[in-house]
Amino acid sequence: MPFEDVMTTVSRWLVAAEALAAVGAELSLLQAPEPGHPEMTGALQAVSAAAGLPDLSELPPPQREMLIRLIRMGLHQAADLVDDPGRPPGWTFTDPAILQGWGGGSAFIPGALAAAAPELAGVRSFLDVGTGIGLLAIAAAGVWPQATLVGIDIWGPALDAAAANVRAAGLTDRITIRDQDVTVLDDVGAYDCAWFPTFFVTEAVFEAAMPRLCRAVRPGGWLVLGRTAPPPDPLAQATFALRTIRGGGAEFDAKRLITSLETAGCTAVRVLPRQGPAPLEYVIGQRPAA
Repeated sequence: MPFEDVMTTVSRWLVAAEALAAVGAELSLLQAPEPGHPEMTGALQAVSAAAGLPDLSELPPPQREMLIRLIRMGLHQAADLVDDPGRPPGWTFTDPAILQGWGGGSAFIPGALAAAAPELAGVRSFLDVGTGIGLLAIAAAGVWPQATLVGIDIWGPALDAAAANVRAAGLTDRITIRDQDVTVLDDVGAYDCAWFPTFFVTEAVFEAAMPRLCRAVRPGGWLVLGRTAPPPDPLAQATFALRTIRGGGAEFDAKRLITSLETAGCTAVRVLPRQGPAPLEYVIGQRPAA
């Protein structure tokens, strides 16, 4: 391939990366206690307007903060990939921007599940597998105000951040964070709902975890499996696959997840209606009542 062709594509992507950073910068200034320099503020707003995003100031502060975290995460993960492209797959991230980005991006999931599955309206006990920095569990505490929650993970830096976030949210009486491998989970009939993001785990972990998660859900309770569902664009698909592999996960299609839930004995297995723009799909199944 001619160098000129490669350079043309790289130049186009450099513009996209810089535009992403500019949107993040404008959002950060909107959250800051003091306004930025007028000339810089105007230049940032011009980039957003050119991208078709002229009204970022209209977003509520929590949505701005979520976007800032996602943008920082994407940029920091991109730098990590370039700086250390040869490391084996696995979740080894310690960069706070990456951990905060993944955590902030997951906070919408409990609300999306509640909106898509009326059966989850009465959840009083919730298991968050791969809780990360605990923001999904904290969001779930708001969606289900009567529920107690358990978040499990095995990555020390994330667990430390999760404990701090739960304390800061004043939810230590409702949320328990555990250093717990899902493949040796021994809870029985403990949860109305268990959330399992399959894109963070390998095939072997998935196979070992499924029977334990089904046993951990009470009879009549629900197990929700999350998977990434990238758009049909081939570049987006390849990029999503790269991100999943680098993080130590595997890709599972909806048919595979449905079959796994049915094989585990779950009933009412189905794919939930998509909620919002996030490239996530949820497959839900109910443990039969005793």
